[in-house]
Amino acid sequence: MSDHAPLPSGGRKVVAAVWAATGAVHLVLALEAAAGPVANAVSWVLAAAAVAGVVALLLRPRREIMLAAAIVGAIGVASFLVPLIGPLVGFGGAHGNPVGLWSFAGFVLDALTVRLAAFTLRRAARTGG
Repeated sequence: MSDHAPLPSGGRKVVAAVWAATGAVHLVLALEAAAGPVANAVSWVLAAAAVAGVVALLLRPRREIMLAAAIVGAIGVASFLVPLIGPLVGFGGAHGNPVGLWSFAGFVLDALTVRLAAFTLRRAARTGG
C-alpha cells in the first residue's frame, strides 16, 4: 500500500459521492434523534466520519482512506441491523419499528459504500495502481 500507487480516479469519485450521500442521511437521522441516545450518537459519528473521509479521499486519495470507507460503511450497516436482530435473540428491548425511510436509505447507501470501496480497492490491486 504505497503512496506511489494511486486509486482509480473514477472509483474514488464514485465512492466519495456515495459516502457523502450516506453522511447526509446519517446527519438527518442524527438531527431527528428519534431512535434513542445510542443510535443518535452512532449517527453523529458516522456523519462526521463521512465528512472527514470524503474530504480526505478527494484531497489525498490513498488506499487506507478507501479501506476506512468500507469499515465505516460496515459499521453503518451494523447500526441498522443490530436494532432489528437484537430483540430477536434477546439482546436489548423491543424497539417498536426501527425501520424508517431514512434508516433504510442509510442502510442501502452504507452497503453500497462498502461494496464500491471493496471493488475499487480490488481494481487498484489488479491494475497495480
